[in-house]
Amino acid sequence: MATLEKIRSKSVLLLVIIAVALLAFILGDFFTSGRTFFGTGTTVASIDGRKIDIMELNQRVNEAATMAGAQGRKMDNAVLQQQVLDGMIAETLYNEELEKLGITVTDQELTEAMLGSGSAYVDQVIQQQYGGMFQNAAQFHDMAFNPSKYQIGEEDAAQFRNAWIQLEKNIEEQLKQAKFQNLFMGTLVANDLDARALYDDNASTSHIAFAKKDYSTLEDDKFEVTDADIKAVYNKRRNLYRLDEPTRLIDYVSVDIAPSPEDQRNARVKVDNALTALRDNEGTSGLEGMNEFVVTREHMTRSRINDNKLKSFVDSASTGMARLVSQVGNTYTLAKLIGRDSRIDSVNIDIINIQGTRADADSALAALRSGKPFSEVSAGSKVAQAQDSLWLSLTAPDAASVRNIIEEAPAGQWFTPDTVGQVFRIFRVNNRRPAVTVYDLAQAVFVVEPSAATVNKLEADLARFVNENKTAKEFADNAAAAGYNMQTTTVSASTPRLGALDDTREAIAWAMSAKKGQVSPVIGTEANGRYVAVAIEDIYDDDFVPMTDPSLRKQLEARARNDKKAAELIKQYEGKANSIDGYAKLMGSAVDTTTVSFGQIFIPKVGINESALTAAAAAAKAGKLTGPVKGNNGVIFFVVTSIDNAGRPFNTDESSMQFMQTRGAGALSRNLPAIFRGNKKVTNNSLKFYSR
Repeated sequence: MATLEKIRSKSVLLLVIIAVALLAFILGDFFTSGRTFFGTGTTVASIDGRKIDIMELNQRVNEAATMAGAQGRKMDNAVLQQQVLDGMIAETLYNEELEKLGITVTDQELTEAMLGSGSAYVDQVIQQQYGGMFQNAAQFHDMAFNPSKYQIGEEDAAQFRNAWIQLEKNIEEQLKQAKFQNLFMGTLVANDLDARALYDDNASTSHIAFAKKDYSTLEDDKFEVTDADIKAVYNKRRNLYRLDEPTRLIDYVSVDIAPSPEDQRNARVKVDNALTALRDNEGTSGLEGMNEFVVTREHMTRSRINDNKLKSFVDSASTGMARLVSQVGNTYTLAKLIGRDSRIDSVNIDIINIQGTRADADSALAALRSGKPFSEVSAGSKVAQAQDSLWLSLTAPDAASVRNIIEEAPAGQWFTPDTVGQVFRIFRVNNRRPAVTVYDLAQAVFVVEPSAATVNKLEADLARFVNENKTAKEFADNAAAAGYNMQTTTVSASTPRLGALDDTREAIAWAMSAKKGQVSPVIGTEANGRYVAVAIEDIYDDDFVPMTDPSLRKQLEARARNDKKAAELIKQYEGKANSIDGYAKLMGSAVDTTTVSFGQIFIPKVGINESALTAAAAAAKAGKLTGPVKGNNGVIFFVVTSIDNAGRPFNTDESSMQFMQTRGAGALSRNLPAIFRGNKKVTNNSLKFYSR
């Protein structure tokens, strides 16, 4: 009892201790994993509060990487991650619209699309994905959910089920999107007045004779542009310079980690030594211990040699000869003809793969031997794959597993030599082509790598430069003198790399956390293939690119100067001549001709988006001198010489369809992601997860 009284008397102290301990735990977790408390957690991006989780993004990225690899495409990880994230953001925005509209897919609709009358597309997907292993989606679904019927293991069945569930999700999304598209395409359509106006816009074409005085003929120095002039142009066009997220204006230099001239000289010595070793020793034994050379040895017919230099080598080389056959950049390829002989290369075979039991394979083999047609046996439910009259090259690497079997098999007899996994293979040799020359050919590939001394010097030189130029201004002013090619660009959290330089996300992550005027340390490693240094010129945290941006300022200055040149030219020439020839003479130009219609974007010989000239030509009467017209690149006077009307009559349906494609829902559908995004706040936290 006394103990309890003591505890009660110290209760306030205990509460304080517990509170302090809890606060220490929270702060400790905050400082060790800044994304857990008051941070982004596992949210890699958010769209007006809707979150995308890093785990889901990583799963999608892995799937995309697998697909890209299967297609032989190599992509920078950061680029792939950003592409997938952009797709997920667009998907989130799209799904939000679907929810608002109440668009759903019923179980009956999904079943009909997957297994019913609308399953043709899914059937095709299944057949393409599994190489003809399944006849249709129904068979695939049956095997996935009734594996015992097909005597397949639970592990394989689980993979099939997962694939089916994912396919189901994809089809459901496609059905939702189709419903949305059907609704959306009816939102902005042409009425009779719209259709007629569009027809009238394009119904007539004006042929004009014009004289033009280009702004470039006037000296820039004579037209001073003030900050007020630039600001006026900027304010008029400000919406064109909107920023979706905070952006940094940076300068950067990149140093490729490449072999030095000394490295190249040393490499040539190694290549010469390797050639001597190949010539003086049996086979490729002379290259043992020379681990920098990647050695391969194959038996190849001449027709399978794709490289013309290698073909030339085997045509002229004697047995035992070795030669440097090519040098492309830093890659040397050596070849040695170890021997040549005559053997059968091409064999015509029939093959059936049975996925089932030994009894299933024996049954199919017996049927074939009894004379049952190949087409009937290959249509069996246990047949995973079948191919008749297949020409197989026995010297090809992928034929290694069946070379001995096929070489020794008598022609015209069906046999089943072995199994591959759970598949029984049944063969028949139909024909063998005559023997051809087969070359026993070795190749040794050597890639020149930069030496440690070269790598260290490149890094040290760049480190010295950034240490001696600690501000963005010094960085920019002195880069060229130090031998570096400086580039200027803008980056944001959604920028995956610097320009076209792979594996440079770390430099962007540094830039997005640095202060204005700061210069980075050397960023990158030998594994990246380059070193990078970055300087922060400016930080754009506003919703628009500021007019101080160097690139934008040049554009604004040029436009403001052209406005002044236009005013000067109009003042100088307006009313000073009575004909096109007269204006051409005054302006020191020649009379030219072109065609203009109201719906036209590009006017030949004049330029793109010349809206003032388009409107003036549409309103001008034939034969009347018109001008001056202020164009994008000069001042124009013109005369309409003739007007052609459309050869075909007005058709409401045709013009309505054209309206839909160019101005209506069809045109808008190409910008749906931007329309859905609107003014929604999208936050990209990817740099917090992917930067090192």
